Amino acid sequence: MPRPFPPTGLPEALARDGWWFDAPSPPERAPERSRALRPAGMALLALVALGDLLFWGHAPGLSVAVFALALFGAGVAVRRPARWKGPLALMIGAVLPVMELVQPLSLALLGLGLLAALAWAHGAPGQWARTAAGLLLHLPQALPAALPALWAARPRGLSARGALRGWALPLGGGLVLLALLMQANPILSDWLQGWQRPGLDLPRLLARALFWAGLALLIWPLLTPAPLAPLPRLRPRALPGLNAEAVARALVLFNAVLAVQTAMDALFLWGGAALPPGMSAAEYAHRGAYPLMAAALLAGLFALLARPFLAERRGLKPLMMLWIGQNVALTASALLRLEHYVGLYGLTWLRLAAAIWMALVALGLMLVAVQIARGFSTRWLMIRCAGLGLGTLYLCSFLNFAAVVARVNLTHPAPDMGYTCALGPMAAAELAAHPRGQVCLIELPQIEGWRDWGFRAARVLRYTNGVTEAVR
Repeated sequence: MPRPFPPTGLPEALARDGWWFDAPSPPERAPERSRALRPAGMALLALVALGDLLFWGHAPGLSVAVFALALFGAGVAVRRPARWKGPLALMIGAVLPVMELVQPLSLALLGLGLLAALAWAHGAPGQWARTAAGLLLHLPQALPAALPALWAARPRGLSARGALRGWALPLGGGLVLLALLMQANPILSDWLQGWQRPGLDLPRLLARALFWAGLALLIWPLLTPAPLAPLPRLRPRALPGLNAEAVARALVLFNAVLAVQTAMDALFLWGGAALPPGMSAAEYAHRGAYPLMAAALLAGLFALLARPFLAERRGLKPLMMLWIGQNVALTASALLRLEHYVGLYGLTWLRLAAAIWMALVALGLMLVAVQIARGFSTRWLMIRCAGLGLGTLYLCSFLNFAAVVARVNLTHPAPDMGYTCALGPMAAAELAAHPRGQVCLIELPQIEGWRDWGFRAARVLRYTNGVTEAVR
């Protein structure tokens, strides 16, 4: 018969306190996790310090590329993946656009490249998309969830986790609220200024602390393992009423309607026939360009939805190829309309972006035609369309569109000089080189040091200085 617990004969107080004789040993997961997170915590502190050195009080430039490479290097050093050379090459390609110019497009490409490089390095082969999705879902809650584990293996008697849980929200929220009130309440701001000591700028110190906290929130999820997010399986479903017979009727009707538009474009745009009385070439070009683009996009969507039914009836595939061909011609007509309008009124950022978008839509429709003709899967099409779009954006990040718009407008017979002069510092070289542009108040790019240096700003400064010296 087993002996009772606690052992008989022990004093009652000792018996009450002897529960730990038979208690299970505490799990080692928290200390192990804490030890695993300590290198990440050290890397976090180093990166926050580096970010303060690079960004606080300085305009972004080359510093963004340096910080991104340091962040990638820290992520690789902390987690030590088996493969890193390919992700490093991808990361180098991702930082080139911000080295050219820090702008929303280059920053978006850098963020996407950093995420893809880390997913490539740490994800299992064939699961990079799931790893990247896990990183994205990991971003909002990673630091608040992981900080308590950094203090999990604490000396007995300390309650760091309890203190963190009890004070993180009040202190963090209080700091944010205080920073906002300092901006909104001049009395509170003056009162805090009165508490300052010589050499201590309390509002600036508070703003800097918030800057450190924001950096930490952005950095930490990329240093710690992210759970693999279950990606939903996209199963194409036929729309109600969509079948082979409906597709056949739609293709016949759509091709007939589009043939009218194609014939009119061939007559007035390509053939140069005279327009009806009361309609100018500018009105004909401007009113049709963007609606035709919307029609081409809808055509591509219809082609994707109708593709599963093309093999059910004879003649559907040729009708679909005719439909796609007419929409490619429609896109070419929209491009010609835009060219006529630019020839009349000059070039703008929006018109240049519309021209690039029209060319992309035409290439995408051609890919749809190849997919239908060769019987490729929708996945094949999506991968190539995504690659086409990302490749175009990547190339566009290296093009000085301000200089292109200025060059076209300065050679226009009647340029809009108000718009042209307001194109910004990256158009300075073109404005300084042309007699018309010299009437503008030319704004030069500002480079104060290596942190805010960029290839494009340096090139524009060098060209502008060369033009100015040649004029003198």
